[in-house]
Amino acid sequence: MKILSIFRITSHKQHVEVDDTSTSPNKVSNQVLIFEHQLPEADLLHLFTQGTSVGTILVIDSFGKEPFSAFDTITGSENELTVLKQIELHDKRAALCLPVNFLTFYLGQKLAHRQKTFTVRVVTLSDRAHRGIYEDKSGPAIVERVKEYFENHNKKALITRTIIPDNEDELLLIIEEVKISHTDVLITTGGTGISRRDITVETIAAHLDKEIPGIMEMIRFKYGAQNPNALLSRGIAGTMDQTLVYTLPGSTNAVNEYLQEIFLTLDHLLYMIHGIDIH
Repeated sequence: MKILSIFRITSHKQHVEVDDTSTSPNKVSNQVLIFEHQLPEADLLHLFTQGTSVGTILVIDSFGKEPFSAFDTITGSENELTVLKQIELHDKRAALCLPVNFLTFYLGQKLAHRQKTFTVRVVTLSDRAHRGIYEDKSGPAIVERVKEYFENHNKKALITRTIIPDNEDELLLIIEEVKISHTDVLITTGGTGISRRDITVETIAAHLDKEIPGIMEMIRFKYGAQNPNALLSRGIAGTMDQTLVYTLPGSTNAVNEYLQEIFLTLDHLLYMIHGIDIH
């Protein structure tokens, strides 16, 4: 991709000025709008600049083969942008981006698009499945559903699956791995009951920065009305740095029920945990 034109959203005036040389580092903040081929008509431009005090608009020669998705990166020799969302309206394609820092753009500058790959860690906690006494079915079910979710949202995902016994020390090792690797989503299955070996909830709860109680409360209320045993799960959801964490029961039926509800807010939570407001 190559920059064909540069425009600047002028502070507090809500109109666009042409900058035919380059943008000054102290003029690029809040957001960058990227259009393909040409600047759109005034009404469409007003829609994108509404509420923006300072920013930059780039017109480029091509978006490339892959569409822009949230959290993708657009890089150049002197800049890095995080894509918030792609917009298609009136046959025009645009990408709304957030600068990583104060940047400089210039005419003819080449930009590269790198698609974000979300990392998802799926962990089954089960003594018997770990010993091979029975086949782990809930872990593969999670992998399949998560893969389907990200494909439907035009996002790439790298999903890894692990089976461990109901052992606190082994789960703590995985928690450390997740923190070091900045994993986007951690989903566990098993260990949410009340038996002596059910240690998942206590172990993970101690490492959450924030709990999101409403998700699991709603799931227990919804499915517990039909099956009282669903009320016995102690599963929790929360955040650990910039990782979303969910602890699911160990049955495939419960996994499908929980994920159906979790997916309703997952995309929004990914924005929130990174401090991005797209509205």
